[in-house]
Amino acid sequence: MVIRSAIQCISCESKFITRTQVGHKERQEHSFPCPKCGITLSFVLDLDQQKAGFKFREPKNAKWVDSEEGALETLTFSDEILVPVEIGAMFSPHLSTFGNYEDFEKYRKDEGLRQLFLGKILPYAERCTVHFEKGNWTLFDKESPSLTDEPRTVRGRLIDLSNALHAGFSKFTVNTPGQYNRVLQRLAYAQSTSPELFSKLASNFTSKGNTLRLWKEIAVTRATFAEGYPAIQPLYQIYYWRQRFRNLDAVRLSDKRFGLLRQIYIDCFETMCRLMVPAMGIEMIIDHRSLEIPTKKGSMTLDDFETLVNANKREHIRKWPIEDLFVPLIDTDLRNGVGHNSAHFDKESDQIVLYDSKGAGKVSRVVGYTDFCDRVVRIFSGLELALVYHNGLHIWMEGRFT
Repeated sequence: MVIRSAIQCISCESKFITRTQVGHKERQEHSFPCPKCGITLSFVLDLDQQKAGFKFREPKNAKWVDSEEGALETLTFSDEILVPVEIGAMFSPHLSTFGNYEDFEKYRKDEGLRQLFLGKILPYAERCTVHFEKGNWTLFDKESPSLTDEPRTVRGRLIDLSNALHAGFSKFTVNTPGQYNRVLQRLAYAQSTSPELFSKLASNFTSKGNTLRLWKEIAVTRATFAEGYPAIQPLYQIYYWRQRFRNLDAVRLSDKRFGLLRQIYIDCFETMCRLMVPAMGIEMIIDHRSLEIPTKKGSMTLDDFETLVNANKREHIRKWPIEDLFVPLIDTDLRNGVGHNSAHFDKESDQIVLYDSKGAGKVSRVVGYTDFCDRVVRIFSGLELALVYHNGLHIWMEGRFT
């Protein structure tokens, strides 16, 4: 169902028509720039899913009006469905995009699993994560009882927890099973190539506090992504569309949360790059039977590699078989642009504009908002792939943090 209402900006007094696609939540919040004067207007729609009822709250910087006469534009909103740029006035976002699906039932099933994970499984897994970190095995086992009569071990608990989190968060990535298997194969190959060096890598990683530091960092980054998921939820539909319809320039997300998504992007980017240290250690064991990285002038230690700026890390990773998994995601120009407050969301063009910090306000790059949301999904996917290295070393160390 689409609810049609007229709204008027209290600043310039321009009038517009809103068409709001009703979703499955109890409340929908939408905000947008006034197409005439640019100030931010917002409204909330309360839904009674049991009785099929709805009620609009008083909007911010605007007011509801009875007449559509003189309306300058029609604006379409949905918090669950992508809105085509060229949507017809008589069509809802649902009807406009339903024919794009390659397999709608798979999307419906996967989205149901994502919502189930966020609503029920993730809170339980987060509690288990805290109990594991503190070594409170009584509470861990109370939250997650054993399915067998076998005595539980720290290592076994870690494997169960890692598998549960991986199974849930993998539904939020665009990774393929083949990509996960490649990382697992690299870990297994390194273990078989030199168990001594693999053990040394894991021991050094743990003794320097990296296992615990990244454990905490990964947990926080995952939690932040989960909290921000509603801001990009509609985008996930496009990953289930037929290939010819997957044009990011042809669709928009109704609600803009650039401030939130910018931080998620930065957190995922930085954590993924830190996880490249054990990834490179694994590659060195396989190809050089060493924990040092060859350079033009000799070699560098993994500690030296860790101190490199991310752009230089990318150039080293580019030389190894995992290059295609991570190098395309290490877009340091975009990361620095959104991280140094030189990027701003332009509401009228629906674009993120990056300015050259050294060029007196010169525009250095423009990224569409939908494109940026896709990059958030992909950098999170890269993080989920990279943390397999952390899990592998942690399991090798029997779940120890020190």
